[in-house]
Amino acid sequence: MKTKYLLPFLCAALVFGGTAAFSAEAGAVEETVPAAQAESGAEEASWTDFQITIDGDVYTLPMLYEDFSAFGWELEDEDDAGDTLEPYSYNLYSFRKGDLTITAYVLNLGINTMPIEECIVAGFSIDDDCWSGQETLVELPCGVRLGQSTLEDIETAYGAPTEIYEGTLYTQYTYEADYNQEIELQVFLESGVLEDIQIENYARPEGFDEGEMSTEVPQSILAYAKPDSLNADLSAYEIEIDGCCYELPVPVSVLLEDGWELDEEDSDSQIVAKYFGWVTLRKNNQSFSAIVTNDADYATTPENCWVEELSVGGDILDLDGALAGGVRIGLSEEEFLAILEENGMEYEYTESGDYRYYTYNSSSYGSGCEVMIYVGTNSYFEKDTIIRVSCEKG
Repeated sequence: MKTKYLLPFLCAALVFGGTAAFSAEAGAVEETVPAAQAESGAEEASWTDFQITIDGDVYTLPMLYEDFSAFGWELEDEDDAGDTLEPYSYNLYSFRKGDLTITAYVLNLGINTMPIEECIVAGFSIDDDCWSGQETLVELPCGVRLGQSTLEDIETAYGAPTEIYEGTLYTQYTYEADYNQEIELQVFLESGVLEDIQIENYARPEGFDEGEMSTEVPQSILAYAKPDSLNADLSAYEIEIDGCCYELPVPVSVLLEDGWELDEEDSDSQIVAKYFGWVTLRKNNQSFSAIVTNDADYATTPENCWVEELSVGGDILDLDGALAGGVRIGLSEEEFLAILEENGMEYEYTESGDYRYYTYNSSSYGSGCEVMIYVGTNSYFEKDTIIRVSCEKG
């Protein structure tokens, strides 16, 4: 089963069945909802309460996994027990209760990778193909019922939908309260009644424990070996800054050992498991900001994370710098191109104003080297020379 991720600052809408993006700060719906289920019947609620009544039991989404399972639902596939979810990711799991089957959206809004049993249930998908012939009553607020309600009934109860899809088999009404807070109701043309229900609410439920940060240094960080000098091979992802050489990605702790200091006021205090954050590093009146990634299964400090991209020169850092293979600041464009040609290295270049940018060694997405060459005449930079070098290894 493929894990889905929620990253709305990269992707405007959630894409089911694929991988999307999610921001720890901006993506999750921040309000909390009561973990305890409502005692009143569904007819007294609004659809925005995200309640659904199944065989007399009222479920309010989102809810803790343990509260959901307390209603008697069990994983249909025993092999799914003990599955883990990374922060801000979810999976669809099939649950069974007697002769009934339901698909639940299990979501991790914690800061550590967690077993699904410690996560939340944020949505349900109910297909009438699995419920037809059952005497079980499935009811949404205001009396909207599976297998009974028509489009007219739904619109009378909830008003005009946010979105309407009219297909060859069914008409779907979507009611959206906010991002990742919606219900989708499918009324099939042949039967004329509601057959499929999808209800989701990705808010953080009251009582959910997001976990604690650990300061334990990940083994991958401990295993990092800093190079003494730059590799002669152009394909090495290495950079030299002010006499110090680094293979990328490089731990933040290694940069700190070389005299850089973490600006705590301008840096994230913790980085969520398998996620990223921002840091600002300062040294001798020089500073730069960088994205850092955490490859551990637990949230940790930025010192225990990785910097995947470093740049030096230009208006980034007024320091000496170089890349593997003899490419360094101050080299002429002619000398640089000769090095690329001698090593059979392919490259691309673009021009923008007084600058020319060359990229090479791009073996995969998020990896590559770049040099910036000044081609203008009205600057303290020397014309047609490298003024900045950058290296990235994702």
